[in-house]
Amino acid sequence: MTADPVAQRLQKRLPVPYTEWLPELIRRNVGKWVDRKFHGYGIIEPISSTGDRVFTVKVGTPPNFRMSTETLRKFIDIADKLGIGGIKITRNGNLEILTDSLDKALKIKEEVEKMGFPVGGWGRSMWGINSCTAFLTCTTAVVDSPSITKALGDALAPYFKEESLPAKLRIFVSGCPAMCAGGTAIDIAIVGQWGAPPKIREEVIGMCLPPPRALAKVTESQIFLVQVCPTGAHTLRREGDKVKLVLLGEKCINCARCKENCDAFDYDPENVGVAILVGGKMSNTGGGARLARVLIPWLPAKPPRYEEIIAVVKHVIEVWRQHAKPGERLADFIDRVGWSKFLELVGLKEVHDYYQRVPEFARTFLTFRGRGDVYKRLRDAL
Repeated sequence: MTADPVAQRLQKRLPVPYTEWLPELIRRNVGKWVDRKFHGYGIIEPISSTGDRVFTVKVGTPPNFRMSTETLRKFIDIADKLGIGGIKITRNGNLEILTDSLDKALKIKEEVEKMGFPVGGWGRSMWGINSCTAFLTCTTAVVDSPSITKALGDALAPYFKEESLPAKLRIFVSGCPAMCAGGTAIDIAIVGQWGAPPKIREEVIGMCLPPPRALAKVTESQIFLVQVCPTGAHTLRREGDKVKLVLLGEKCINCARCKENCDAFDYDPENVGVAILVGGKMSNTGGGARLARVLIPWLPAKPPRYEEIIAVVKHVIEVWRQHAKPGERLADFIDRVGWSKFLELVGLKEVHDYYQRVPEFARTFLTFRGRGDVYKRLRDAL
């Protein structure tokens, strides 16, 4: 006899009693943690009002937190052997292993470092580099964000393992302008960006538009592909009794919203790059939360090492490191010195002054890519 699905649903306990799956030490102290101590750059000691203590070792993981089940089992074995049988995945994409003594925490650190994984990411250090999945699961990716994250992680590893920065640093890499896996409220954001407007495949575009007879009667405001463009780069052009969708390249900002809604728009896979944004954060410290600002509208994304991207990111971090006050996030540092002075410090003021005088820069990242003299100034500055 088939069970009654309604009766089964009514037997469920909601909300899910998640505390049942926590280690005993953590379960009995939920809501009671009152203080913490740092032990080096990768071990933190939360302290409960009950007097209980736990030691957490933070481990840096591969881009997009993808690893083999074999590797995950090794981490679990370490957590069972030296810890209290508890692990945690952070929103920064790191792994935290819980234990009950500093000696065991130091042994956990030694074990995971033998596996080749760094320990760090607390205090005045880089807390992590997040990325979206890009081509692994996404249909609109521009660049392979996990591989950019890997190259950045290799180059910036000392900032994760050492408390050598003015304050905490977070970095996010998005495969496309949609940024569906994160936002620009972060210290440094690298955002995949097409280098030229898409071309329309005329033999396919009709599948995304009304039938020809209906298309001849409707207005632009009734066409979804016209309305979805944020800059009005799509328009209908009437040629006799024919109506076709036209893309105005000078208005296109390569956001790919048209591509997300219709496969008739084809970008050149060889002409890809990233925009680099700085000075965002979500915390209420200093000047409060805010979105990042565009520092560089377009840089080429050249695998496998992405030298141009890494050079810019390291340069920005070092300027911040040399001139910021202790505890000053990148956003608050920029607030204090001013955007113009910050551009001067990173060597890009002349470039920004130049493209601010060119009206089309307000509309498109593409213009920056197309002007060889501006791009040369950027390379020379860095």
